[in-house]
Amino acid sequence: MPGLTTKHRWAVISVAIYVVFILAAVVIGFLNPARIGLQWTIFWVVAVAGLCYYFYFKNISYRVVIYYAKKLDLHKADLASLVPNLKDTQDVPDPDRPNLLSPFIGIPISVTNQLTEQLIDQAQQANIPPFQ
Repeated sequence: MPGLTTKHRWAVISVAIYVVFILAAVVIGFLNPARIGLQWTIFWVVAVAGLCYYFYFKNISYRVVIYYAKKLDLHKADLASLVPNLKDTQDVPDPDRPNLLSPFIGIPISVTNQLTEQLIDQAQQANIPPFQ
């Protein structure tokens, strides 16, 4: 998807996942209200939309942290020091080895949000262009 910003690319991917889910539901019929009831059909349509939005938001947050960490020449240990009270089960992104997708469980969105706020402030002071 050349020419698209990272945010647009992840939005397209999230919408595509949702469209595939809806098409599969219609073709296969696993969300047919006659089979599972209207309430469950509505629930699953809304729940998957929420999951797709979460997928989009979490991956954008992850990409923002990776972008600013690389521009500021920060490493995983540097990022970990920016997050107070990091639990044993939580992790921070590794700018030296970024994943294609944000890890779904290991790096909570609360950690990426904390890092994003701090890294944006540092990037503005260093005159680094904003993430797109």
